[in-house]
Formats: sequence, C-alpha cells, structure tokens
Amino acid sequence: MLTKYQSLSYRIFGKAASKSSQIEYIKRSLERAFMEIRPEAYIAYAWMNGLMGSIAGIILIIIYFSLPSFGVNLSPKLLAIIVPSPVLFAAFAYFITLMIPETRANSRKKDIENKLPYALNFIAAMATAGITPALIFKSLGEQPVYGEVSKEAAWIYRDIAIFNIDIITALRNAVRRTPSVRFQEFLQGAITTITSGGNLKNYFLAKAEEYMRENRRLQKEFLETLGVLAESYVTVVVAGPLFLIIMLSVMSLIGGGKNSAIILYLIAFVMLPLSHMGFAVAINSMAPEV
Repeated sequence: MLTKYQSLSYRIFGKAASKSSQIEYIKRSLERAFMEIRPEAYIAYAWMNGLMGSIAGIILIIIYFSLPSFGVNLSPKLLAIIVPSPVLFAAFAYFITLMIPETRANSRKKDIENKLPYALNFIAAMATAGITPALIFKSLGEQPVYGEVSKEAAWIYRDIAIFNIDIITALRNAVRRTPSVRFQEFLQGAITTITSGGNLKNYFLAKAEEYMRENRRLQKEFLETLGVLAESYVTVVVAGPLFLIIMLSVMSLIGGGKNSAIILYLIAFVMLPLSHMGFAVAINSMAPEV
C-alpha cells in the first residue's frame, strides 16, 4: 500500500522509473527487506525525495540572499556550503532512500539468524509428528515469536497455497529472496533432500541439532567477549574518568584556572554519557538471541 506521497511520486516519475537500470537491484532489495512496494514505485519515491532535497537547497539559497534586507549579514564563507546545497541535499535524500531497503534487510538478516535455531526446533518437532512440509511452514508462519523467520515461512506457504507453486519452487524462491545466508543453506539442503528422495524428517532433526550446537557456541563466545568488555568498561568508563576528575580537581584547587572546570564539565556531561551509551550499543549489537 502506497502512501499519498509515494502515490504522487509514482504518478509523476513512474513511467520514467519503470525504465530505470536499477529496477532489478531495487526489486531484490525490497524482497530481502520484506517491503511490499513495486520497484518502479520505490525508485520514483527516491527521485521525488531527491527533488524535495534540491528544492530545500534552493530555499536555503533564497533565505541566505534575503537576510541582508532584514539587517542580518552572514559570512560570505558560507556560500561555499550554501551554493552547492541543492545538489548535496538532493544526492543525500536520494541515496538515503535507496539505502533504506538494504538497512532493513540487514536488520531482518540478524533477526532470522538469531531465531533460526529455535525455529528449527519447532520445524523438527512438527516433522516428527508427521506433518507435511507445507503445513509445517504454515504453522511456523503463525508463530510471531520466531520473528522474521515466521514471515519467511508464511511467504513460502503463500506461494504454495495461493499461487499453487510446488514446494521445491517455493523453497527456491525463498532462497533467492531471503537476506540470511544460514536460512538459504537450510532451505537449499531441504530442496536437495526432497529432490534426492531423502528423509526430510531426519534432515530437519539433524539441522535443528546442528544449529542449536552452533548457537550454544556463539553464546559461549559472547560471554567470553562480554568478560573482556566488562574489564574495558571498568577501565575506560569508571577508573579512567575518576582518575581524571580527581587530578583535574586538585589542579583546579592549586591553579584556580577555569580550563580545569570546563574539562570537568565535559567529562561529566559529555564523555561519561557517550561512553555508557557506546558500551550499551556495542553489547546490544553483539548479543545473540537467548
């Protein structure tokens, strides 16, 4: 479903966008990101954002040259930034828009690979009960606890149930569009097992055990890394700033200078919050699914 802004963009640029050389790249990116929008509509949307960025730059130039009439005189050096701003803003808006699908795809990849070991346990349990592959993916697609893996499974079942595609073709389509290499390997193995007449239940059980073993190894490595980060945290965020604060406080008392007080404020209100935030973001980005 297009927003009103995207619909306007498509009406203006849709015909030209459909002939763009980036159609295939954008189509793949949108599929990997699970964004339900046609590639030519998204390219038109990116072009419209670039046009809006260019207009914003032109408005900035007009404002700059209008300010002297209101008694406000800005430095002529700003012209080096303001004059090329239409081109810079347009390029920035356009490329940021094109990067959004890949950013979402990378986020989906992380979520899939974090939850895949647990989803495979679900698949293995269903296979042990004698459920057919199509119904296994249907059931998995109805379990939101498995995040993006559920969406991938629902998409596979949609191809089978709605578009009447056979299970092998549906799995091959999923291999092509998923952003996760590990999920691709799992699906490719399932395709090979089906086409070679192998036992799919045994394959699911073996992959579930393999991925859970790999998941335990990753969690162990994360705990070891967390120990190193904890030592670094104590040194960089606790002991280091405390030493600086004591040293600067003593220097301030002896010398009575204002520079020491400014540095203390920077440590307390800039360095420490940024350090805490940096460690929190680093740990959150490294943490595996538990």
